[in-house]
Formats: sequence, structure tokens, C-alpha cells
Amino acid sequence: MWVILSGTAYFTIHGAGSSPAVAERQAEVTVEPPATGAFSGLARSRDGHLLATVNDHKTIELWDDRSGQSLRVLETSDKEWTYSPTFSPDGSLLVTPSSTAFESSVHLLFWDPATGQRLGSVDVPSWPVCCASFNPAGTLLAVAGHTTIYLVDPSTRELIRKAEMEHVANGSIQAMEFNANGDLLATAKRNGKVEVWQVPNLNLVRTFSVGPSLQPRPVSPDDAPPDPQGVSVTFAHDLPRLAANNSEGSVFVWDCNTGKEIVRYVSKESSPHGNSSVYAPLANSLFFTLDDLWLLTIDQPTNGIRLLGAKRHKETDNVLTVPKHGEMEALNATATDGSVAYAYRVFHPGEPGPPSAKFEIWSLQPR
Repeated sequence: MWVILSGTAYFTIHGAGSSPAVAERQAEVTVEPPATGAFSGLARSRDGHLLATVNDHKTIELWDDRSGQSLRVLETSDKEWTYSPTFSPDGSLLVTPSSTAFESSVHLLFWDPATGQRLGSVDVPSWPVCCASFNPAGTLLAVAGHTTIYLVDPSTRELIRKAEMEHVANGSIQAMEFNANGDLLATAKRNGKVEVWQVPNLNLVRTFSVGPSLQPRPVSPDDAPPDPQGVSVTFAHDLPRLAANNSEGSVFVWDCNTGKEIVRYVSKESSPHGNSSVYAPLANSLFFTLDDLWLLTIDQPTNGIRLLGAKRHKETDNVLTVPKHGEMEALNATATDGSVAYAYRVFHPGEPGPPSAKFEIWSLQPR
């Protein structure tokens, strides 16, 4: 059973095998101009003290995770486009992949979150670069190039190893994550493959698929829908399980040791009865809860956050939602205190001016 509290309102959701938990709002923040564009990145420090947002690939802002107070804006040039931020495990480093507008140059930027100072950068030969991920010890940083995986020593900021992937159409990486031991790295690719790599040798040990497409096949092969892309990938905390979702909104859970599929959630197309579910079509928006019993994800049609059973097919209603006319844009649940952060914009039909940019932070604690 999950009990969700917000002020005096609450509701209860029953889920087989789950532990009772209470969610309480920690912060609700309206992001002031000029950072009112779409949220293109959201990261949490593992101790739950810092949150980093990226707006429209331009503005990087650091926030106090408890109060929602803005701490500082990191200075980037007008020509830099910034992508998925990530904190080191101890929170002492923030890393942001960056590309230079109109040039095929990519840099991995290192920041001191405490001061906002840019500490240095690593030039990455492969363009584009979508994301980076620290291992749990903070001694390695994996970087996803176009068709190359790089390992970087964050203390020296040097490239120490790389692995060339197969050069195929749509073979670029879109998401990546280390397992809890740091000896495996999972990547989700545009061609629908989810690959598991041994670290530090970067040997490919297992391949999964988030396809084929479940869209209706047209009469003409030329009008066939594209194969679904791998969008998010995440490891369980204490179990040998891997989960991923695709661009059509389906979610998969596998046993890493045997390669067998444990459970699958297939996205439902809109029906005449209005029944529609698309799970986590946004990048990096799929997370195991701390007990590994559930997956936390976004239901796109309802702009809500819900739980999916990680062992058997069991799904809750939305446990958190955005306001009316809101659009969910980012989700993060990497903090080790069980808290959840999500960012969204609220549109104002019939009113002048841009939409409001907001984020909320909720604690999700067993009781």
C-alpha cells in the first residue's frame, strides 16, 4: 500500500508486495525568467541536497533540494549547448556534456557545485554526445559518443579507454547507467538495442531489444513505422535486474544473469473508450524504487507519475500529477533517500506570455 499525502489531501494505492510509504512535498519552485523554456535536463545529488536543471540546453541552475532556493547559475557561453547533467556520487562534481553550436566539437564540462566554478573539460572526439554516468565509487565516468563509449578518469580528466560500437543506422546511444557494483554498464540505443558492457574492459556481454514496433502495419511497406528507440535504461539496486523503455512507451524488465524477460508493459493506443497509457517516453525517466519492487515512471497521456511492478504485471494509478494544462518534461529519483523530483511547464490558455516553468520535490518514505 502506498499513501500519498499533500497538505490535508491524501489517497491510498494498493500494490502487491509493496511496503507502506508516505510521500510529502519538500519543495515546489517556479523557475523565474530567463530560464522559462523547456526542461532539457534534471539531475539530483545522491545525498538529496542538490538539484541541477538545464533549460533549453542553455541555462544550468543549481538548487537547494530541501528549500527549493536557487543557489547559483553556471556560466556558459551563448554558443554552448548543454545536455544531461550528472553528479558524482559524493556530490563534489557536476558534469555536463556540451557541444558548440554550428561546430562538431564536444566537451565534457566539470563543475564545482559548491562554488559554480568550471574546473576543466575533456574533449570528446565523437559527436554528438548525449549523456555521461559515474560509477558508484566515483572513480570512472562513462561517456556516450555517437558510436563510441569512453571511460574517463574524473580525477585527472583523461580518456582512459574506449569501445567502438557497430556502425549501423541509428546506432547511437541515448541513455546509459552503471549497476550498483560498477562492473556493468548498460546502454540504450536509437536502434532499439539495450546492451550490457563489462567494465573496465568494455566487452559486450549481453544484448536485449525493446522492439519490434507494435504500431499497426500499413498496407505499403514504405509507410511502415520506424522501429522503437531505446530511451531510458536503469539497473535495480540489489537485484540482477535491468529495465528499459522505448519511444513507443513500452517498458521491459530482464534478468541480467539469464537474459530472460521478467515482465513487460506494452503501451496502449487510444481507444474509442479513451483508454490510453504510454509509459515513460521521455529520456532518462525510468527508475527502480529503493526496495526494487517497483519501477517509477511517467504516464505521458495523464502527465502523471505511477508505479509498475518489477516482478509481475501490477500497475498503480498516478501517485503524483502535474497541474491542469501542465506538461511533464523530466523526472529524477536517483537520491538515496527515496525522494523524487520532477520538472514541468504549465501553459496558460488565453493568457499572454510564456508558460510557467516549475519543479517539485517529494519524499517517498516507507513507514
